[in-house]
Amino acid sequence: MNVFCFGAGKAGGRVVEQLLQYERQLKADFIVGAAACDTTAADLDALELVPEDARVLFGTAETNGEGFEGDAAGGTEAAKKEHRQLLEPTDDAPIAASDAFVVCAGLGGGTGGPTAAVIAERLSEMYDQPVYGVGVFSTSTTDPQRASNTLRSLRRLVSTTDHVFGFDTASRVKEEPVSDETYDTLNAELARRLGTLFAAGEVTTADDVGESVVDASEIMNTLRGGGLATLGYSERPLPPRDTSVRGRLKRLIGDDTESVDQIDSLNRITTQTREAVRGQLTLPCDIGTASRGLLVITGRPAWLNRDAISQNQGWLEDQTGSLEVRNGDDPRPDADALSVLVVLGGVAPPERLTALQAVADGDDTNDD
Repeated sequence: MNVFCFGAGKAGGRVVEQLLQYERQLKADFIVGAAACDTTAADLDALELVPEDARVLFGTAETNGEGFEGDAAGGTEAAKKEHRQLLEPTDDAPIAASDAFVVCAGLGGGTGGPTAAVIAERLSEMYDQPVYGVGVFSTSTTDPQRASNTLRSLRRLVSTTDHVFGFDTASRVKEEPVSDETYDTLNAELARRLGTLFAAGEVTTADDVGESVVDASEIMNTLRGGGLATLGYSERPLPPRDTSVRGRLKRLIGDDTESVDQIDSLNRITTQTREAVRGQLTLPCDIGTASRGLLVITGRPAWLNRDAISQNQGWLEDQTGSLEVRNGDDPRPDADALSVLVVLGGVAPPERLTALQAVADGDDTNDD
């Protein structure tokens, strides 16, 4: 799936940076354009991969480039007032080559969440492509303002997008304050999941074509109907390729087939599928509430056991109670690991939102 990515606020910009980095690492080509906007000049300046002419500083009249410091109402008004400026990076971009827009933001502050909702709403008005949100929950579990901002921004993002990928960072953070290094690790984790999803099906050679291709329509069908989605992921190294003289000679004459024990490949896919949904979801939730699902297996072609993929699709159908679980394989001839990605769409609001509401009840500011 080819996507145009927007990063709103500090966290959103960092997620887009990590997506661009993952695209480079994978030697893929699924991002047709990237942009970032913020009310804090220093955070925009810290970006390295988002093109400079696609970084938009706004709200300077209100903040002098120093941000809204949690004032979500101020961030919303500034974004609405300067919405045309926020979308300027799309003016000369190859939007026709994009299957979807992806708008990323942290939800606990005063800029990211409010701005993401404004951008998503305007994109939906201007273009035919679906707009997906990526909402990063606040790591704080005790700050009423951040809890309130997270809930309000999430509601707005869900209402203005075709679906929102949720990421509850608090489930992965053991103590506060959170260092920049930890945030980078979390953002990289999220980017790997999103990047694996978007890169699947974007083939560059005949060797990369899977038996069951995950194209843009499969992803869109999984995410249709709106709501919240969660991403599960498991990656484990594969045994190295045969480096013996015989193995090298085979590859030299063009025979790149790999001998793989089918029981081993089945066990790997089965184990990793269960790992992906048990403790590895970006938004911990009751998977039995998911309305749709998608299973994507990435690795060297010989390890993509179709029987195993079908069996684990059936297992996901049993676990979710949904008959709308799709599957696909993403062959990567040079892969040194097998990865399993599980997308669950339309999940019910998780317990984390109830906990945030309890914290937010002590904060009466920023009322709608």
